[in-house]
Amino acid sequence: MASPTASRLASRVTSSILGLVLPAALGAALLVVPTIQATPATPPAIDAASLRPVARALPSPTYRTFTINIKHDLNKVKALHDMKRALTLGDAGGMQEMSDAEDRESLIRLCKAQDWGWYMPLEGGVAIPIVWNRDRFRLIDGHTVKVHGPQEGVTPSRYINSVRLREISTGKVFGYINTHVISGASRDAQLSNMNRIPRLRKHMKMLRAEILGLFRQTEHVFVSGDLNVNYLADRRRQNPGLPTDALGDLVNFDMPMTGSFNPTSLLDYGLSIKRNGGLVKTDASIVKGFNSDHWAIQFTYRTLDLFETGPLFNRPVGDVYERRRALDRTVRAVLDAEAGDLVRVVTSRLDDPDLANALSAAHTEGALVQVILGGGAPSAAEEQLAALLGTDQTQPSWLRRCVGSCLGGTGRQESNFVLVSRAGGTTELTLVSSGPFEADASIRWGDVFRSSSPHVYAGYGTVFDRMALDSTDTAANRTMELGPGYLAQLYPVPAQASRDHVYKALRPVGCTNARGLHTDDGRTNLRVAVQSWSGARGQWLATRLAVLQKKGCDVVALLGPKVLAGVRKTLERAGVPTRSGRVGQNLLVIDGRYGDKARGHLVFAGGPGWTDRGLGSDGVTLVATYAGSVTDYLDGFSNAWSHAG
Repeated sequence: MASPTASRLASRVTSSILGLVLPAALGAALLVVPTIQATPATPPAIDAASLRPVARALPSPTYRTFTINIKHDLNKVKALHDMKRALTLGDAGGMQEMSDAEDRESLIRLCKAQDWGWYMPLEGGVAIPIVWNRDRFRLIDGHTVKVHGPQEGVTPSRYINSVRLREISTGKVFGYINTHVISGASRDAQLSNMNRIPRLRKHMKMLRAEILGLFRQTEHVFVSGDLNVNYLADRRRQNPGLPTDALGDLVNFDMPMTGSFNPTSLLDYGLSIKRNGGLVKTDASIVKGFNSDHWAIQFTYRTLDLFETGPLFNRPVGDVYERRRALDRTVRAVLDAEAGDLVRVVTSRLDDPDLANALSAAHTEGALVQVILGGGAPSAAEEQLAALLGTDQTQPSWLRRCVGSCLGGTGRQESNFVLVSRAGGTTELTLVSSGPFEADASIRWGDVFRSSSPHVYAGYGTVFDRMALDSTDTAANRTMELGPGYLAQLYPVPAQASRDHVYKALRPVGCTNARGLHTDDGRTNLRVAVQSWSGARGQWLATRLAVLQKKGCDVVALLGPKVLAGVRKTLERAGVPTRSGRVGQNLLVIDGRYGDKARGHLVFAGGPGWTDRGLGSDGVTLVATYAGSVTDYLDGFSNAWSHAG
């Protein structure tokens, strides 16, 4: 039996092929014999995969969509009126109850005349078409799933349709799901007909699975449909297996709180992903004036750029989504990769199952996946990936585990970053993590820095290539320019203060006549959040910070569990405020006097621990000098500080 992923891929390929060949083969028949068998799945399409974005994601225009039930027994003229009017309501939409073949042929002719695309798959969901404006979108692929079969006098077969659309101007992927649920099962959101309720519950369960499946491939997911449950009552009753109970933790119910079937019955739904979704509702309204017994609903959204340049912080004191924010965004980037894209991962340890599954899914979808790991006993996730990718580096996808460090140092592999050639509408995406990709990273204060700079991407790509050799890196220059505003500091380096990147970064700091982003007292702000801090290196760094505190700098340190007593005493004797917390970072933020600049704003993110072993380990510290990013890190530090012990 084929896996669900394989089956879904096969269905998508089939649907795409149908969209290309059926219109040409059946075009003449459509004019003569308007039958269900003659309805093409899609209009002729160009190769949507060739619409590739460049550089960072461009902002999408306002996204408007709609849902409308076209009553099946309307005459041809009235049905066509409703379809024409619906197409004025947005850039994409879903229709239900299109069981009449003549109405479907009218819709196809209308879409052709207005250059709209359509998806009405021959293999089932022909009565629940999805339509879109081809000035904005091109079809990537479509998928239909059968929920249950027909029962005479009770219900026709029911299906769920979904498509992925490429936004032409940005390259982003938008997902759309449309469905129509059995009628007569629930009156006013109650469990009214127990002969029909099992089919309704099955439909909700399968709809949830389809939403999650599409969300694994794009964050811009919208769901429309006639769910035949009055949401105005269901939001209060929340009976088991009905929409609020089955989907409420996953989606936003974006409908206006008024009826769509009559003033007190809201049967027509519009849903967006609740957590980590890419759509934010700005408006929703009932649109009257249709011949059908349902009114249309129009929805308006703005899109989020999930990979906007800058840091993203997890909050171990928050809910499960806030705790996993940095990890989940990394997973999202991998899931957004498509066939032919390149995904590269470097980490000291990978045991987060979501990221491992995302890498596996990307590989299955046709992306090239390459992984470099540190030494030590492999985790279950690492073994899973090794079995899938193999270890032959002459192949497009592979996994390599370094022996000790990857660059020939005396320490270990402590770099953690992900490179994705394309993630939705963003190309050359670099994600620099403050720590390894472990499931328990969610209990520590950590971050991931996102960049779509081609210079940063190329620089980290060079580091990746060096690490893939698993040999001694003989490059004398241990810094790398990464274009405007960025610098990479490379480890290992010799065990000397004069070669220590952090110590050298602290040398130009001045403490007075400074212009901080958050303060106007003339003092330079230094914020330190370190997970591991010890040894001779730890002492010379602590001593330097103590000196700066005594000179008038405002030094504050958040100390992790592996910061030893000697370091703590040095800081405390100098009057440096310290707190202990679950720190998952090795972070330095400088805000104020730096060299001859009163407005020096720098953040040093990532890199190995502030230990003797850290100097001899593999590591890359990203230095960013953008005021916006420094402000974000100052705010992130303040948040962690306020919750530390």
